[in-house]
Amino acid sequence: MNHPTGYRIFFRYLDHIWNAEEHDWLGSLLGGMSLLPDGSTADPAYESDWDDAIEKSSDRNDPYQIGMQFLKDLLAIGYIEEIGQILRDMEADKRRGLWEKAVQDVLKEQDDPYLHLMPE
Repeated sequence: MNHPTGYRIFFRYLDHIWNAEEHDWLGSLLGGMSLLPDGSTADPAYESDWDDAIEKSSDRNDPYQIGMQFLKDLLAIGYIEEIGQILRDMEADKRRGLWEKAVQDVLKEQDDPYLHLMPE
């Protein structure tokens, strides 16, 4: 995966939104985007999608720009339309406080992007 710190920031940002609004579809997205112990994503398509978003992004070092491209790409392949609201909010620079919190969480190692399976 390219730019794993940026990926973690974007994941944490989405996680903050999910914790505030609890959309089922967002929980599902986060499950697939979760990282496995080896650093790969639970759903391998998301790792590839992230790397593609980096290549298409106007600034390959800016996880905010990469995250917007990631969402645009999901919409282009027919992912649930509600993801468009998060994209529109990012484009309008809404929820910037949540983004800054996500950045700080990752820099302070206070995020948890790993998949946790519940024992039966």
